[in-house]
Amino acid sequence: MDQEVRDYAVGYGKPPAETRFQKGQSGNPGGRPRGTKKLLTLLGDVLSQSSGLSNPDGSWMTKAEAILFSLVQQASSSDLKAKKLLFDVLVKLQQANICHGSDRLPEIQLDEDGQEPREGSAGETETVRSN
Repeated sequence: MDQEVRDYAVGYGKPPAETRFQKGQSGNPGGRPRGTKKLLTLLGDVLSQSSGLSNPDGSWMTKAEAILFSLVQQASSSDLKAKKLLFDVLVKLQQANICHGSDRLPEIQLDEDGQEPREGSAGETETVRSN
């Protein structure tokens, strides 16, 4: 190292003046190349592609529509995990309040602690005895 006398201390957070960034020069000259997309943009592009499933009117569903369609179909059967996932999605969309004008989501009321309401109360529950 040079034995030059410096007019300031060199140490943590104080690099030597000759190694500092020059004025007007970026610290990341390569940077993110132009034309590269963010992850959210890529996800939106992929979900907007045609899925190969047709709508009743003859048009093609997007992949996002096909995913939601299959989730609703599974939730309408006896799949409890699909039902919980669908209601979680509905609650998140309702809390985000992203519906436009005439679009309307089903109303879902939550308990004070943020948990989903239970069907019936403790007094209405029937006990089933097995023989």
